[in-house]
Amino acid sequence: MNVLPAPDLSDSAILRVVAGIRPCRRTGVRLESEQLTLGARTKTVIHNYGHGGCGVTTSFGCAQLAADLVEASSSPPPPPRGTGVPPVISSPSFLPPIAILGAGVIALSTARELLSRAYQVTCYASAFAEHTTSNIAGALWLPTGIEFGSTHEAVARFQDILQRSKRAFSELDRERWGVERIPVYTPAYAAHEERFFNNATIDPPELLERLPLPGPPRAGRVFYTDFIHTPRFMRALVDDVSARGGALVERTFNSRDDLGRLDEPILVNCLALGARDLFDDHDLYPARGVLVHMKPQPLGYAIDDGYRYMFPREDALILGGCFDAGVDDPDPPEHIAQEILAHHRRFFGVS
Repeated sequence: MNVLPAPDLSDSAILRVVAGIRPCRRTGVRLESEQLTLGARTKTVIHNYGHGGCGVTTSFGCAQLAADLVEASSSPPPPPRGTGVPPVISSPSFLPPIAILGAGVIALSTARELLSRAYQVTCYASAFAEHTTSNIAGALWLPTGIEFGSTHEAVARFQDILQRSKRAFSELDRERWGVERIPVYTPAYAAHEERFFNNATIDPPELLERLPLPGPPRAGRVFYTDFIHTPRFMRALVDDVSARGGALVERTFNSRDDLGRLDEPILVNCLALGARDLFDDHDLYPARGVLVHMKPQPLGYAIDDGYRYMFPREDALILGGCFDAGVDDPDPPEHIAQEILAHHRRFFGVS
């Protein structure tokens, strides 16, 4: 058996320790439209948030459904029956301008989708691309860290989102977008989530009597999926939005009155945790993840050991992590970083 290369986990290889706050929602992704009075104006608000640690995986699928809701809200009403008046066909000159609230992966993918449908789009946010949670971690294409829904209808919709998103990823220029298919190794003792693989997007894992990894001999599983190098992916999103005529405007919203001052009649709410207070959504909660960034190492494989994982991002080997539900402190505790390092060193049999 050929053993794969071991990572360098020495102290000298540590680049930084960071923390990201996942925008989780107890009832799953919120994708719906409503009419709200914001300040002195009534606007249509399309909600698209609550993606937890699964924003990149679900991004394009949710963007399509959010854009469908925008189209439904901006289409002219049909003429009364029996009048003989033909329906009005929407054209770019009749489409209303759209405001996207936020500039993470969900906001930018939604902007990109709406721009492809000829809408005029402006993204409003206090931070962009490289300063968002979307840019901190490596992203394995895997529906983890998110609620699937508690009803048959909710689960079916979520699986539709995954299938839409997977198709969109298959159409990307993989080099430009930083998308790479890699093997993911999981030790046998780690929990196996069958729902990750029963939605027609990822082939089920293969059982291995021995993982081809350095360290203690152990059985496990391997599956193949896309790994997304998030800095390159986010740059490509920003470039696409800009090339298609989208605008990025720095703005902070402290109240609904602030939202009411926007000129656009339709707002797409991609504010993640910011929606908790602005839209009184108490199903939203933060979940902190701590990551140790090591020097870049092109290993060509990932480790999935629950919330202890290793991703070979092109600018850093990323060691994770944790799921601190209810914690929104962005400062990474030193003891958690040390536990992450110790776990991976034990896993690979190094001191």
